[in-house]
Amino acid sequence: MTTSKRLHYLDWLRVLAFGLLFLFHSWLPFDHLPWHIKNEEQSALFDLLTFFTHGWRMHLIFLVSGAGTWFAMRSRKKKFLSDRWLRLMIPFIMGIVLIIPPQRYYEWLMFQNFEGGYLEFMSIYPGQQLGTDMGTSVLLWFGHLGTHLWYLPFLFTMTLLCIPVFQRIQKGKLRFTWLTNLMSKRFGVFVLVVPMIVCRLLLKPLFPSYTDWADFFVYLWPFVYGFIFMADSKFVAIIKRKTTLFLVVGLISSAVFIYMGSTNEQMVQAYMNPEFGWKHLVSTVNAMLVAWGWVLFFLGFFAKAMDFQHRWLVPANISILPIYILHQTLIIVFGYYIVAMDAHPFIKFVLIFGTAIPASVLLYQLIRTNKVSRFLFGLKPPKKQLKSEPAAHLKSVGIQRTEVDKP
Repeated sequence: MTTSKRLHYLDWLRVLAFGLLFLFHSWLPFDHLPWHIKNEEQSALFDLLTFFTHGWRMHLIFLVSGAGTWFAMRSRKKKFLSDRWLRLMIPFIMGIVLIIPPQRYYEWLMFQNFEGGYLEFMSIYPGQQLGTDMGTSVLLWFGHLGTHLWYLPFLFTMTLLCIPVFQRIQKGKLRFTWLTNLMSKRFGVFVLVVPMIVCRLLLKPLFPSYTDWADFFVYLWPFVYGFIFMADSKFVAIIKRKTTLFLVVGLISSAVFIYMGSTNEQMVQAYMNPEFGWKHLVSTVNAMLVAWGWVLFFLGFFAKAMDFQHRWLVPANISILPIYILHQTLIIVFGYYIVAMDAHPFIKFVLIFGTAIPASVLLYQLIRTNKVSRFLFGLKPPKKQLKSEPAAHLKSVGIQRTEVDKP
């Protein structure tokens, strides 16, 4: 049975996924991994949080994005691709020009001993960025120019790649009865992790950089699965029945991942910059079980417990994209001054999150009042375009007003 009604649990899951991303970027100044700004004192607690969440947070975002693509294709129909360009690539291009340079400016202040002002920086920065040798991978250019905004062109590229198959699925020309039958078996649902394992095994030694082709094809599968799960309600029903299994798999695989990462430097190397061999095989299988276990646990849990409406849910979902675009720049700008304070790292983390995210929300409130800024940040024009469509008709096809505002 095709999914047509509004699934509130997907909205909650989307809020969770991006909310976690905002927290994740707020604590990155305090772990031991390289980032745009760093606190002088790092904390093992934040290392643990990074190792735990990094293994599944983007997989969850792409799964939710795939499910959102199902509904967007149904509602936008022939305008779908142009809508995706406006919603994803216009904000990405705008971000490269306006949102990302302040991040690099404070990075230069902290790590490159740059002493000039912002205008002097901007006279140098574009040439420096475009003159960097990123090799032949267009995907690395997405991250190099757009930093955290790489997700937007990734999602657009995935959509272009998958749309012929997605159209066949929505027209009922591709059915998945065989897959639901297989997934109903005790461990059958883990057949879906096999393509992710294969892609990482074959591609990561060749494309080890983060957000290069190996990561693209690993993230592609949750995106595809999110779409397929909306084609038949039996998929989510199966996942709901196996939520405890996914929690156990997630906990065990995460414990193994953290243990290997904290006790064996060779396994860290095998995960970050692997070579073909048994260590790469072990780290890959475990890493993909981490990703798939937690993604399916959260999907099943939210489908069971969070399928309800709330007055904050609609505005939260509409605001996610602009806040996502803004948040990391504000974290870095506020964080540059906060990490210089004499305070405990946890206090600084709370200050960064407690200032940057509310500031993002306030800026969003300004952005939504202007047609030009709405366009640049991927928001739909004001609601008047929907007033001509009776609400009853929208509900009859499973579309509510806020559905067209999902990226």
